[in-house]
Amino acid sequence: MQLRIYSIILICSHISQVYAGQVAEDSVKSYMWGLIKINSTQKIQYEQGYWKDRILHPREFHHPITFMPLELRYGLSFTGGAGGYGQNMPTNWIKYDENFGGSHYNAGKKIAKFGHQLDIDMLKLNLSDFILNTSWLDMNTGINYRYSNLFFPDTIPMSQWGNVNPSWNINRKFSPKLSEFSLSHAMIVQWFEQFYFNIRYTWGIARSKFYLNSSSSDDNPIGWGPSTSYSFGLRYIFETEKNYRFTVGVDLKHSYVKIKNINDPKDITPINRFDLQDYGVYLTIGAFYGGELSSGDNAKEYFYRGDFIESKKIFEKFINDNQTHSNLHRAKMYHQLSLKKIPYQLYKEGLQFENRGMIDKAVDRYMTSLQTADSTLSIEVNAHLRKIASFRMQDAELLITKGKYSEAISLLNKTIIFSEIAKKEMPRFQALIMMGKGETALKYSFYNKALELFNEASRKYPSFNRKINAYRFQIAAMMVNDIKDINDPAEIKLALVSLEEARNINGLGPVNEKIYTELKKRLSIIENLSIRYGIDKRMEEERYRRIKLNSATIKIGMTIPEVMDIIGEPIEIIHEQNLHGKDAQLWLYHLSKDKNLELSFFDYKLFKIQ
Repeated sequence: MQLRIYSIILICSHISQVYAGQVAEDSVKSYMWGLIKINSTQKIQYEQGYWKDRILHPREFHHPITFMPLELRYGLSFTGGAGGYGQNMPTNWIKYDENFGGSHYNAGKKIAKFGHQLDIDMLKLNLSDFILNTSWLDMNTGINYRYSNLFFPDTIPMSQWGNVNPSWNINRKFSPKLSEFSLSHAMIVQWFEQFYFNIRYTWGIARSKFYLNSSSSDDNPIGWGPSTSYSFGLRYIFETEKNYRFTVGVDLKHSYVKIKNINDPKDITPINRFDLQDYGVYLTIGAFYGGELSSGDNAKEYFYRGDFIESKKIFEKFINDNQTHSNLHRAKMYHQLSLKKIPYQLYKEGLQFENRGMIDKAVDRYMTSLQTADSTLSIEVNAHLRKIASFRMQDAELLITKGKYSEAISLLNKTIIFSEIAKKEMPRFQALIMMGKGETALKYSFYNKALELFNEASRKYPSFNRKINAYRFQIAAMMVNDIKDINDPAEIKLALVSLEEARNINGLGPVNEKIYTELKKRLSIIENLSIRYGIDKRMEEERYRRIKLNSATIKIGMTIPEVMDIIGEPIEIIHEQNLHGKDAQLWLYHLSKDKNLELSFFDYKLFKIQ
């Protein structure tokens, strides 16, 4: 038995999932035709006041119902008054002629008071939207026509009335057949997307035939008077792909008609007035335009779900597009609340990213939150940023010890953006990196590079000078050992600078002073050799240039680039344009003490050699 029950449950569950379609996609299940929706897989932490708002302010930013072209009602009615279920009509429901002495007519048996009505509303406009362009109330006003009649009318007491006036002794039934033309006003109250409540009032004029012979209603007598009605109903909305929707529903209705004026030229009735009160139940169908949820309703949903960034953005658009909306002040209120809550949302998102190890995204959220955070929130955010900065600096120091300098710098550069402590510590980290690189250069005997790095580290972070001086002494000693192999004056100069700086700080001592003296001597020799070599080199270059000029073969018609390739650049160029705008140049070359070479160019071509 249990197995059968379990199997039935599984089958029903499968069918419901298939039938639900889209519901399965977002895991939201609907009950009671969509009135109740439950998320079965995700618990949403709504903002405080969500359920209160759902009850008191549902759909508060919806578009107004602008137009109802047609609404049709048909139903059963009961003509009642005082007494048990209207069995006994009130004594004053009919008023008679002054000389009337007959018995009072109570409208007959109970079954004689049942009838039916056809009620049609047409062309109902939302006047507040149509005239004022505002949505303060879904009140639609239009034209109404109502027809009503009884099913089983009862016979009037004609024999008794005939004793008073023989003309009143007619074989007739009392069957008021009403035709009414009214103004109809309907207020729509909608708490749910698929349902709305309809509260309706009509006022108009009614015309009535009220005597029924064996076959049809008599044309006489005829009466007319004011009529009113009140109804309350529920509608179910059918969605369409068009911009209009259909409704079907049920109404409870009360109507009141006062036939105050009766035209009775043949004097066939003592009745000069009667009042009818009807109570009925009606089936209603209709169509309407508008009433959809707006972007404001969508924004409010984002608000209560905690997405204040999206809520702010959508509310801004709603406010700009709906300046006459009746709830514009509430939209502005939600917009301001969203602005205040955005920093807290960003902070929460940052916490989530931090807990998941996505530190860069967490920092981004924290930094953005700080831009508009209040003092209380700022304390919390800064505490998390300090913690992240501390961990990152520890990681950077570890990377430096492993020789991963670029990774360490990259990590530190991302940290100093939000951490003043990291910014202050940056010179120390840079000095550590330079010292690490200097140690590597020293290991492979790149003394020049090592000294550069150690000196830069000293400038960045003087607190490391004691350790850096030790390296300087070590480099100087190694350079003295290799002094015979050193020919680069730059390296010797760097060694001397390092020793001089060390001397100024702590002194050199006898051994290092000897090293310093030997290095200076070595540098002087190398510099003298370099100077002599430089003079010889320049003289050789000048001699070669003159030989090239004297032996060069240049021809009339050569272009400027061709001439320059052969004999090089001149010592002077005289540049001008002739009367026709052509380019003219004179190039001067020095051949000897009293001899020059002159080349004339016209339009960038050689045309004269002197």
